[in-house]
Amino acid sequence: MKSLFIILLFSFINLAPDTLPEGFKTNSSPTIPQTVAVPDRIIEAQVRPLAIVRRFKPEVDILSKDRGAYLLDLRENIGEPLFNGDTLATGQSGYALVIFTSDNSVAKVKPESMLIIRGESLANSRLSNRRIDLEQGEIRLEIEPVGSGSFDVQTSRSLASVKGTVFGNNADGFIWVEEGQVNVTALNSGQTVSLFEKMYAEVDEGGSSVESGTLTDDELQNFGEGYEDLEEDLIERTVIVRFRDANGQVREIPLTIFEKSDQ
Repeated sequence: MKSLFIILLFSFINLAPDTLPEGFKTNSSPTIPQTVAVPDRIIEAQVRPLAIVRRFKPEVDILSKDRGAYLLDLRENIGEPLFNGDTLATGQSGYALVIFTSDNSVAKVKPESMLIIRGESLANSRLSNRRIDLEQGEIRLEIEPVGSGSFDVQTSRSLASVKGTVFGNNADGFIWVEEGQVNVTALNSGQTVSLFEKMYAEVDEGGSSVESGTLTDDELQNFGEGYEDLEEDLIERTVIVRFRDANGQVREIPLTIFEKSDQ
């Protein structure tokens, strides 16, 4: 029985006809035991996706205003595009790794989580304004510096605003920082605190006050556990995301995928 765990490694550049994009730098991966030749899969989209589900473990559901509700299939939904307003939900054993097309920022989604992707992604720019509405569960994010763009995570009680950082956020308004800086605001009162490496903040249920402090190394390590299920030895495959930009020009994002077979 074959199960697939997917890493999508891709880059987006302005394309002229017959021009191939350059690869982008990713975190080091385990040695790839073999390469398989699989015909490219082409994903059609009318606009540039805001993000792509780069890898996942079932069950993961998508609710899209254009495509309706559906369960991601490891054979059919490799590199599934996400657009403004799309909802992603993970089941009891589900994980998802979402990568944003403008700058390769990554969101790792734990089981029993639900989030809504919001924002805009300009076809000819790395700058974009993005927000994750975290309705349930927990995510860990690796956000690339984005110039004048923005990246926010909002819950029912908190707003976390970041530029170039690694941090975690749960739906109950608890935020912890591994690297960089995160500004946390209580939605109802507007109180804001700045967090740095090894710090945390917790916003009360009413969204009125923010408590912050420092984490021990063990506490920080514990918060980072559970995401390793998305790391596997993989073999190579290619997917192409094709979309039409605001000027009507067809553009492509090539995705180099690595997948693993369990015998």
